Amino acid sequence: MKRILVILIIFLILFLLITFQNYSLSQERAILPPFDWPISNPQEQGLNPNIFESANKVAETLPYIYSFLVVKNGFLISECYFNSKNKNDAYYIASASKSYLSALIGIALREKYLVSLDQKMMDFFPEHITPQMDQRKFDINIKHLLTMTTGFPFDSTDSHWEKWYSSPSMIKFAIDLQLYADPGERWAYSTSSTHILSGIITKATGMSAYKFANQYLFDPLNISIRYWGRDPEGYYRGGWDMHFTPRDMARFGLLYLNKGQINGLQIIPKDWVEESLQDYCPTYFDWGPIKESKYGYLWWLGKILDYNVYYANGHGGQIILVIPDLDMVIVTTTDANNSFEVGWKQNLETLRFIVNYVLSPIRGMMGSPPFSPSDIAAFKVANHGLAYQEYLSVIQWQPNHRNNTVNILKYKIYHMVGVNRYCLAEVDANTYEFWHRRVEKNKEYTYAISSVTAENKESGVTLISVKDPIY
Repeated sequence: MKRILVILIIFLILFLLITFQNYSLSQERAILPPFDWPISNPQEQGLNPNIFESANKVAETLPYIYSFLVVKNGFLISECYFNSKNKNDAYYIASASKSYLSALIGIALREKYLVSLDQKMMDFFPEHITPQMDQRKFDINIKHLLTMTTGFPFDSTDSHWEKWYSSPSMIKFAIDLQLYADPGERWAYSTSSTHILSGIITKATGMSAYKFANQYLFDPLNISIRYWGRDPEGYYRGGWDMHFTPRDMARFGLLYLNKGQINGLQIIPKDWVEESLQDYCPTYFDWGPIKESKYGYLWWLGKILDYNVYYANGHGGQIILVIPDLDMVIVTTTDANNSFEVGWKQNLETLRFIVNYVLSPIRGMMGSPPFSPSDIAAFKVANHGLAYQEYLSVIQWQPNHRNNTVNILKYKIYHMVGVNRYCLAEVDANTYEFWHRRVEKNKEYTYAISSVTAENKESGVTLISVKDPIY
């Protein structure tokens, strides 16, 4: 009996030790009380409240969206949660974590833990140097890792992650990846690179990335990271697996909008914020509604409707979007439990939701436009190769005069080429009844709009063709 009791006590002690160890891996200090956001409403901040009411109704119909928040002029003006979520829930933000890592590198430079961005990757990991190592890897520096120009291949695939996760040393696995270009020559999205940065922070500071982040970023910002996973060697995962509440994500976006300062405290050096938001990508590309997409220090850059924006972007639609021209931060969290292919599609859907239901109306498509319609940005018409430009302009269209008694649910916008009719967009009449698209073809502008009934039947087409654009 005594022997059994001793064995049970030993097992209990082992269980408690393992439980404590697992807890300490993910939680090294108590969660801070949540930041008390100043609350306002769209109208008080100069915006039409109908925009956000419509956006929230649409978001409620999207099965993958968990939260949608908008901060304007430092005030939380809209906040909604969906799919049984609430403001106290923390979410896996996937690769949006990378932008936090960028901030940590800037702070490490300020605190003299790092000397410069020219420091070489392999100087921090001499234990992983091998005689057969590609000599170009000795040229990879911190700036290459920050800008994803290391020469490592694009690694966001399900098969890559399966191999990476099963390796005993994720740092070594990343360093050993075969280069497909010389360092600094080409850009390729590489989470392997950002995980190496987490290892560099640990090596340079002598403390875990988690502890360093709490001391210099999260605590001063009054936010709490709810969970941050580790690799098999104990390094905190660099560039993914952080968990935050949406309000704390918005707080981080506001920090960058304010050039690294909150309530008079310069948490991140102003120069670092500005340097981080420069373009270091050798090529430009359009990605969904993001035009002239570029890359800074682990921040995405681009233009939406002629607004310069930057954003942290995570798999499936974890987004912190900053629009300086509007003094605005938009946050979304979503279901990220899907493949890379599904995740990228969901990212685009989430961005399109933000653009179509928030930024487009603000840009001047509803009510009194704050900008001249002629200044509204151009979208490229990709479908059918119809026209080289597609502009947005404010035109007050009435329901089709041929069938004005039917219940009009939506409009279809067409581009007319001879007798051929090509649908460019299908939009909800209640949301966008005051906007229309025009296309330019051989200096002639051709418009067509068709109303669509509840039975999805078209009630006729109203057509106009003019030599000069209508605004």
